Amino acid sequence: MKKFVIFIVILITFGTQCFASEVLENNVNTSFSLLGNIDINSDCVLMIERNSGEILYQKKAYEKMYPASTTKMLTAILVLEKCPLNEIVTVNASALNAVPPTYATAKLKAGEKFRVEDLLYALLIHSANDAANVLAEHVSGSISNFAELMNKKAKEIGCENSHFTNPSGVHDTELYTTAYDLSLIARYAMNIEKFREIITTTTCSLPSTNIYPNADRTFTTSNDLINPDSDKYYYEYANGIKTGYTNPAKDCIVASAKKDDKEFIVVILGDGFNEDNLRQKYIDCKTLFDYAFANYTPSKKDFQDKVKEISSMFMQPQDNSNTDNGYLIFTYGSRIVAIIIIILAIRMLFVTIFKKDEKRKYKHKH
Repeated sequence: MKKFVIFIVILITFGTQCFASEVLENNVNTSFSLLGNIDINSDCVLMIERNSGEILYQKKAYEKMYPASTTKMLTAILVLEKCPLNEIVTVNASALNAVPPTYATAKLKAGEKFRVEDLLYALLIHSANDAANVLAEHVSGSISNFAELMNKKAKEIGCENSHFTNPSGVHDTELYTTAYDLSLIARYAMNIEKFREIITTTTCSLPSTNIYPNADRTFTTSNDLINPDSDKYYYEYANGIKTGYTNPAKDCIVASAKKDDKEFIVVILGDGFNEDNLRQKYIDCKTLFDYAFANYTPSKKDFQDKVKEISSMFMQPQDNSNTDNGYLIFTYGSRIVAIIIIILAIRMLFVTIFKKDEKRKYKHKH
């Protein structure tokens, strides 16, 4: 009887799980919003509460996309974890030659020497692709070796649908990620004090050297949300993080904003301009931040937390490349386990009943 009771408890747990999964699966082709109805025009969007990682809004959050220069967040994480800020880096010609024409650079010259910190500022503020390659070679000896470190680190952080081939985000069909994975990378990076310091800075400069004697390498942030001079896009509470753009990836951003004790991260990929010729990613970021600051309270996540507690062992983010939602979906393996447990529970029920009948017959005979 004890075994039977245990099976019934497990059965009820799986029944609750199945119900939750069906609710989520019914929403596969729609956007998800914990906050309410929000008018968002971007196609690939994810918003989370930074401290908890709670998903507040999403649309195609698990669809594989090209990340462009948002890739540089992961590059910065590895450099910050492996190199002292004052360590000297020598610029190699191989790193410079790996940057395609038209991509942003910090005008680095072969043979120049810089501190790691100087190159990190150029990497994250100006989105300098040459700085990314130089740092990668410094850490790993080659860009390909560094890419291996990137993929390993991404897995450690929790990314399941990402693959990186270079440290800068220069377009490569084999370099892809998802809005969800980028949110994990951003959350991780925002726990690094130096990273937070850099991504809130609006300008940076590289020192002159014996090879490049001009002191004209001063750069302004590529993130207009934190730039007070950007009349159209500046957002008072914005504090990062990283923009990106290539023709295949289109307009991308991983943005963060903090007000009082609330801090949120928004990821938008594959965006463009709206009908007013404004960059949609900035408009939607501001809309999401405003709505979250005005409406989010931790109490609203109680039901979602309970579902997650029940399902944590049997649910995982899926690669829903052909759906709009990509929320947590019940895995096929778990469905099979659930069916097996149901069968065993029914079998146990019949065995228990049969044994009771046998005992009654035995007592009656004797």
